[in-house]
Amino acid sequence: MQFAVEDPDSSQNFPRALFVWRSNLISSSGKGHEYFLKHLLGTSNGLLSEDSGELRPEEVKWHESAPEGKLDLLVSLDFRMAGNALHSDIVLPAATWYEKHDLSSTDMHPFVHPLNPAIAPPWEAKSDWEIFKGLARTFAEMAKTYLPEPKTDIVSVPLMHDSPEEIAQPFGRVLDWKKGETEAVPGKTMPKFVVVERDYTQIYDKFIALGPLLRKNPVGAHGISFPVQDQYEQLKKLNRTIDKPGVSEGLPTIESDRQVPEAILTLSSATNGQVAMKAWQAEEKKTGLELVDLAEERAAEHVTFADITVQPRQVIPTPVFTGSNKGDRRYSPFTTNIEHLVPFRTLTGRQHFYLDHEIMREYGEGLPIYKPTLPKMVFASQDQQPAEKDQSIVLRYLTPHGKWNIHSTYQDNLHMLTLFRGGPNVWINDQDAAEASISDNDWVEVYNRNGVVTARAVVSHRMPRGTMYMYHAQDRHINVPGSTITNERGGTHNSPTRIHLKPTQLIGGYAQLSYGFNYYGPIGNQRDLYVAVRKLKEVNWLED
Repeated sequence: MQFAVEDPDSSQNFPRALFVWRSNLISSSGKGHEYFLKHLLGTSNGLLSEDSGELRPEEVKWHESAPEGKLDLLVSLDFRMAGNALHSDIVLPAATWYEKHDLSSTDMHPFVHPLNPAIAPPWEAKSDWEIFKGLARTFAEMAKTYLPEPKTDIVSVPLMHDSPEEIAQPFGRVLDWKKGETEAVPGKTMPKFVVVERDYTQIYDKFIALGPLLRKNPVGAHGISFPVQDQYEQLKKLNRTIDKPGVSEGLPTIESDRQVPEAILTLSSATNGQVAMKAWQAEEKKTGLELVDLAEERAAEHVTFADITVQPRQVIPTPVFTGSNKGDRRYSPFTTNIEHLVPFRTLTGRQHFYLDHEIMREYGEGLPIYKPTLPKMVFASQDQQPAEKDQSIVLRYLTPHGKWNIHSTYQDNLHMLTLFRGGPNVWINDQDAAEASISDNDWVEVYNRNGVVTARAVVSHRMPRGTMYMYHAQDRHINVPGSTITNERGGTHNSPTRIHLKPTQLIGGYAQLSYGFNYYGPIGNQRDLYVAVRKLKEVNWLED
């Protein structure tokens, strides 16, 4: 048995089509920006690195020539013409937060907020839901010609956290079934395999309805599951049902973006008191503790979209999250674990300072430990190294969260640009700057084997010596001059970066170290790198 990951450079394993929904992947999110440009998109790039023949993988097939341009189609759903949209084949104009119905909430604070349209989406813009619904309608219609019969796929499913498979590797010992060290057992020594039937002609009909499995299957998260049959029937009255004959006839409709948040609020244990009670009862059965009193005082509540439109509403305490806001208490994580003795979602049910997995022990990280930064390396011997004709200095390069933007958005907004230098900038210590003859507001070139970025220097004594900051989400479409190294316009804050996969973050099948989407994966160690910095003697805007 072979997996695609064992030969990612084979053309049959390429990611051929990619839809990016309100995310600036090709710029602010893609660690290793120039690698994305070269290998994913196959476009102009500032990559200066060359492959080394010294270290090659043993279990992944090596291709002498790395493929360029794996992607055939890149589609952006966005309301900004930022990095990702500029590189896309198709840009679908999305509605902003003030032009659609939606929900906003996090597990960091105890309120649910509504998004309501102040105006209709202008011109051809549509809400995300309307865009995907339109795609589903067209795809389903085309499928009647090109994919008329149902297709069966075998899907590989990881050993998930909060499932029996999370203790699939006793004592954290990894045995490789491909090497004959153990028997290949799906869901234990290898991923689970699930057979899925897909009828592409029914995609649209299924998209606009809430599926029937909610009538018999529980819902939940983080190891808690509870029935919602009553709420499913309630939604038929709140949202109405599909009356079109077919697979969705009689099911609750979620055809409009206004109906979707209503379905979420009705089925969530954080906004429906009856569902919260079912969730706490499930937690009681699981732990043997008395816990329903945490939500009892709000058991009769059902927060609707109309309710939160009047004013944001506090969530109802739920075992899906570890905090409790009972009695108007402010939300703080892990209060149910500490005060009510609900076990932590770990191997022992307690907080862990020691991790006995063999990979953690092999790397000397069974206990929390300080490890120094990686050795300084700006270029390897085989790389395309620029001529050092100008005075330069080597600094550690970090990309903290954005300063003059709203997270990763609106850096190119005129109000944000006028708050500071009006374009890309990097921060450097005053003594480091003097060593490279760099003055405040000079244009500089920041480069290493991964790429090049041009920006204005912000010289400050508050910066630690030996370190450079470039705040993240600084795109390359506003006031970016050319690079003398690449003869291209300077890159983004992610141009000098690349992904460093740390093996300890690839552990799976071991309690809290098991896979969980968007919960467990590589951290920011890919930012542990160095750059050379030099002053741009001449600023070329590449306008000739």
